[in-house]
Amino acid sequence: MPDDKKGAAPAPADGGEKKKGGNMILVIGIIVGVVVIQTAAVYLIVPKPPANEEEVAQKAKADSLKKAAEDATKVGAFTDPIEITVNIAGTDDHFLKAAIIYEYEEKNDKLGAELTKRAPTMYKDMMIKHMSSLSLTEITDPSERDKICKDLQRMVNASLPEPLGKILSVRFTNYITQ
Repeated sequence: MPDDKKGAAPAPADGGEKKKGGNMILVIGIIVGVVVIQTAAVYLIVPKPPANEEEVAQKAKADSLKKAAEDATKVGAFTDPIEITVNIAGTDDHFLKAAIIYEYEEKNDKLGAELTKRAPTMYKDMMIKHMSSLSLTEITDPSERDKICKDLQRMVNASLPEPLGKILSVRFTNYITQ
C-alpha cells in the first residue's frame, strides 16, 4: 500500500480551493464596476434627444437669436476715408462734401488690401459719379443716406472679384451740404 500513495498528488492545503474562488469574485467585481462606470459616462456625456418638436423649435430660435446678437455687436475692419466734393445735380450754387469708409471682415486681409489699392482711383471716381448725379432733395433728405450707402455698397461689391469677398457696409464719416 505504500506504493499507492507515491502516484497520488499531495492533498491541497486548507483554503486552496477557496483562494481560486476569491480571485473569481474579484474579477467579477471589477467587470461589474467597469460596466457601471461606462453606463454612467454614457448617461452623462451623450446628449438626450429633445422630448418634442416644440423644444427643438425653441432651442433653434434661441440659438439664432444668440448668433444674431453676436453678429450685431461684431465690428469689422475699415478702410481709410475716401473724401469727395461734388456739385449737386440741378443746382449752380450747392455742393456736397462727404467722406465714406468701407467695412469688411477683419480677418479678410486680401479684401482690405484690394480696397486700399482701388479706393484712391476707382472707388473715388465711382463715388463722385454717383453722388454728383443725385438731386438736392435726395442729398438733403436724411432718410436717403441709407439708400445712398446701400447703392455704393452694391456698386463696390459688384466690382470686386468673387474670391475676395464682399464689403459689409458703407458708412459716412463726413457729410456736409451747402
